[in-house]
Amino acid sequence: MTAPVRAQAVDEDEERAEIVVTATRSGQRLVDVPADVTVKNIDTLRRDGFTFGTDEFRGVPGVSFRRGEGDGDEFPYVSIRGSNGTEGYLTLIDGMPFDLNEEGALGIVPYPALSRVEVVKGPASALYGRGALYGVVNYITRAPGADRIEAAVTGGSDEYYRGELSLSRRIGDDLGMIATAAYEDYGGWRENGARRQLNLFAKLTWALDARTDVSLYGTYLDRRSETPSVLPFDAARRPIDVTGGQRAFNGYGNPRSVVEGGLGAIRVEHRASDALTLTATGQYRKFDFDNRLNFYDPFGFAPQRGVFGINGFYGAQKFDVAYGELTARYEAGAHRIVAGITGERALSRADNRWSGQNGFTSACGFTFYSVEIDYLRGGVANAGAPCFVVDDPLSRNRLVTTYVSAFAQDEIALSDRLFLTVGGRYDRFRRTARFLPIAGKFDGSQDAATANAFSPKAALSWRYGGGQVYASYGRGFNSNFGPTFEWNADQYARPEQRPTTLDSVELGWKGRALDDTLGFALTGFWSIQRNRRAIVPNPAAANDFTQPSNLITYGDRYESKGIEAALDIRPRDGTSVQIQYTHVAPRWEDYAVQEFAGPLDLSGKTPTGIAPNIIYVASEQRIAPWLSARGIVEWYDDYQITADNRVQGGGYTLVTLGARIQPAAWKGLSLDLTLLNALDERYGFFFGGTTAPTYATPGPPRQFRAALRAGF
Repeated sequence: MTAPVRAQAVDEDEERAEIVVTATRSGQRLVDVPADVTVKNIDTLRRDGFTFGTDEFRGVPGVSFRRGEGDGDEFPYVSIRGSNGTEGYLTLIDGMPFDLNEEGALGIVPYPALSRVEVVKGPASALYGRGALYGVVNYITRAPGADRIEAAVTGGSDEYYRGELSLSRRIGDDLGMIATAAYEDYGGWRENGARRQLNLFAKLTWALDARTDVSLYGTYLDRRSETPSVLPFDAARRPIDVTGGQRAFNGYGNPRSVVEGGLGAIRVEHRASDALTLTATGQYRKFDFDNRLNFYDPFGFAPQRGVFGINGFYGAQKFDVAYGELTARYEAGAHRIVAGITGERALSRADNRWSGQNGFTSACGFTFYSVEIDYLRGGVANAGAPCFVVDDPLSRNRLVTTYVSAFAQDEIALSDRLFLTVGGRYDRFRRTARFLPIAGKFDGSQDAATANAFSPKAALSWRYGGGQVYASYGRGFNSNFGPTFEWNADQYARPEQRPTTLDSVELGWKGRALDDTLGFALTGFWSIQRNRRAIVPNPAAANDFTQPSNLITYGDRYESKGIEAALDIRPRDGTSVQIQYTHVAPRWEDYAVQEFAGPLDLSGKTPTGIAPNIIYVASEQRIAPWLSARGIVEWYDDYQITADNRVQGGGYTLVTLGARIQPAAWKGLSLDLTLLNALDERYGFFFGGTTAPTYATPGPPRQFRAALRAGF
């Protein structure tokens, strides 16, 4: 459901150029877009051993990630240009928001339905609104093509199996359809790390007449994944040795995540004239979650007794979201205008329960649902302790969030080479929250908040035969509503509501040279984020126990700057080399956290979890007409693990090797062999608190994949 390419005559070079849509909401050559955009092809990702959500970010300049509790894509922490936290970027499906409570949800992305991923770095709220602070990730679904049937079967280490079938057909000149079915079964390299998922997708495109096109599709997901345990750090700041080793499960119960649901979307495009195109899009998505999880509790780590702590959690959540948009594109003379209005309503309902030793009394140990895991002998050390409860109801809530907005952007050709882009967007959003009463705990509460934001954008670009130089400014914002639990008015006071905003300046140069054998991109950026949300003790509760104990405040300021460089070298047919380097330098400008001893000023510190330097090198060589080989090296620098910058680490190097075998006699068959983490490096994704490391999620060891593909 992507926008058509701008109607104009194209030369042979332009026909070969890659067309992208996300950064401008209309088809434009990648080299002409005044923004840093990376495109990832899904088939290439699969060839290179794609396993988890976040794998699509490998090899994207300016992006690093960690995998949290869950080993895969259950709790990903993705950093784009130094973003810190889960509010850094907006996920889209075909240009329409695809998130849950303003957080990216990679676990529900229908990857088998996709053709490619476009990653736009830098604020994009002028076009897409809330959430697009540091960037936008647009997952673009497949489109019907010529009559073709494709099938793929993949097998590999640790009982990894995957099968996919795709059918594309043209029915006359006006009708096209594509349908895919994919099933994946992964035993997991760690105990309690299995995953099974089924994805179904179908799309229909219909040319009603010479000026009107209709596209509609639907996708269904049934995903069931287990959650392995984390590894706490010892006094020497190393992951502790647990019974059974890092492959073993040391946790409570059988933590897992089950999600079922899908989405439906429709797009109607009418070319009212040669200059004006009108488009209406709509999307409805519904997902039901049933999660039983272990959250690491740093206060429960007691190495003298050989235990670490977790909180047992069960949550049943339902999300129903409806989205609609009307846009107009006008292209005539020196102007290329896109404008529109959007509306969205999101309903979430949750029933949350906790397990563990609970109670802020001496008899209960002053604990919050603490489960002590005996990591020397295995099992739960405090299962028989006083006040140990199982699935104790703590919260039942209903949240309704609505967004309405209007936007406009104009790309103005000042001359044959000089282009000015100006635009902006106004958003208004509102949330109402109702927490139902729970006997003996809460009487129930209601809360509501409304806010608005304006996001301007401007870019000036000078294009020449082989590329362009550009400068841009943009503002991104997030409504700052925060997670569901912060809306319980019995526990959290919210006297005001402020969006968090990010102002960013970007300078870039990109193009091709040396008779099209060299592609390059060099980008520098600087951004300041204001009014980040924080929780502090509520002063009103000091002498009035009826007041909420926590206060939602705003005001922290965060800065990030850096450079991104990429080379694409293709000296001859069958040979290619990609080299990328990222340097990012984020810093807290104003940041104070509340400790037991009082406020701790961390202004001037580097935020946790962000690799300051990343190097990515990929090479492919055709050895024979039927054989090609490839190799990828990824190097991630050490990052800060604790907020006070006392502990850093976590750097690692990964090597991926692969080969494609495709003899002419096979007629439509190909075999891809891939070795992930070929050097079997032992590494992990590290997490920490204010002054001490807390836990690590170990990275997968060496893994083998073999994929047989057929098309006819």
